[in-house]
Amino acid sequence: MTTALVTGAAGGIGRASADALQKAGVKVHRLDLKGEIAYDLTDLAGIPKLIESLGEIDILVNNAGIQAALSIDKYTDEARQRVLRVNLEAPVELIRAVSKQMVARKRGRIVSLASVAAYTPHTDLWYGVSKAGVVSFTRSFATYLGPHGIQVNAVAPGPIDTPLLDRAQPERVDALMKVVFTRRKGKPEEVAEAIRWLALEAPPIINGAVVDITDGCVLR
Repeated sequence: MTTALVTGAAGGIGRASADALQKAGVKVHRLDLKGEIAYDLTDLAGIPKLIESLGEIDILVNNAGIQAALSIDKYTDEARQRVLRVNLEAPVELIRAVSKQMVARKRGRIVSLASVAAYTPHTDLWYGVSKAGVVSFTRSFATYLGPHGIQVNAVAPGPIDTPLLDRAQPERVDALMKVVFTRRKGKPEEVAEAIRWLALEAPPIINGAVVDITDGCVLR
C-alpha cells in the first residue's frame, strides 16, 4: 500500500490533503502538534528518528506552517526563529530524511506548501521569506533527486479559508480579496485536490514545479 506523511494535518489544507489521499486509498500518517502523530517540528534533531519510526514513506506533504502576523519592527528573535524553523528548516530536514529511503527505492513524491507570499511584498516579512525559501528548496531538491526517480513539487496558494488566514494581518487579507477573480476565499479541499494530483498522478516530467493556486491574485 502507498503510504504518505502529511505534516500540519490537524486542520486546514493539511487535513484536507490527508483526507483526499486517504480517500484515494493511501495510508496516511497525520503529523501535528496534537494529533495522530504528535511532533513539534522545531525539534530538527529528532526528525531522522521520527522518519525511521514510520517505516516506508512513498509521499511526503510538507504542509505545516505558521506566521507571526507581526510587522518587521515588532518581530522578536524568538518569533523569527520559530517561523523559519517550522516553515523552512523542518521541511528541508524532512526531505533529507525521507529521500534516503526514496532514493534506495528509486521512487517517491514530495509536495511542499509555498504561498503567493513567495512572490509578493508581505506584511509579515519573515513569513514571506520562508515561503520564498520553499520555492527555492523545491527546485534544488528536484535537481538532486530527479535523477533517482523522485518528484519534488510545490503549490503556492492564495487566500484560502483556513485558521492561518484568520491569523493574518487584516490589511494583507483585504488586499488579496480585492484582486481574486471570484471575490471569495479558496477552500482547503481545492488546494488538496492539486496536492493529491501531484502526489499520485502528475507525470514524471512535472518536477521542480510550483503550481499557483491563486484565483488570479498573483499572476506570473
